[in-house]
Amino acid sequence: MKKYYIVYVSLMLSVFCVGSSLLKSWAVFSEIFTVFLFIVTLTAVGCQDIKSMKIADKWTAAILGIAVISCITMPEVSFHSRIAGLVCVSLPFLFIALVCPGSFGGGDIKLMAACGVFLGWKVTLVSAVMGIFLGGIWTGCLLIAGKIGRKDSFPLGPFLCLGMAIGIYIGSPLAEYLFAM
Repeated sequence: MKKYYIVYVSLMLSVFCVGSSLLKSWAVFSEIFTVFLFIVTLTAVGCQDIKSMKIADKWTAAILGIAVISCITMPEVSFHSRIAGLVCVSLPFLFIALVCPGSFGGGDIKLMAACGVFLGWKVTLVSAVMGIFLGGIWTGCLLIAGKIGRKDSFPLGPFLCLGMAIGIYIGSPLAEYLFAM
């Protein structure tokens, strides 16, 4: 299990380093520090979810606090986009969880709401799709390898967190491209 932590933390750190080097506003320390706090918190969430298949409310509260700070350090994400981000993924997750019990945990739903306030609705939507896609690839590989069965559950949080971390850097241009179609 420890090898998963090392791989996951290394992956999240790589996303931050590569993504930060691509930012045009590298000189804006406050924005980079806010993104760093967000990714570190997402990494902690992913590690906890790998270990216990639960996401503690303290992590969701921390992300929400970082999102409030980002209203000042990242003003390009509008207030309306942040409010829409709060519900654009979390409400469908909640609906699916109510219709199909066990499909999504409450921690995943709250995580997506908090991340939506940080990222705004377009980036949150694209990032969630990326995270679900990555989780699907991982699960498919485990199914093919015979490590899990069709009825087994797995933590989705690490993949959602990875999708959010990647979305910080490429989510906005990708969303603009997809929504312009």
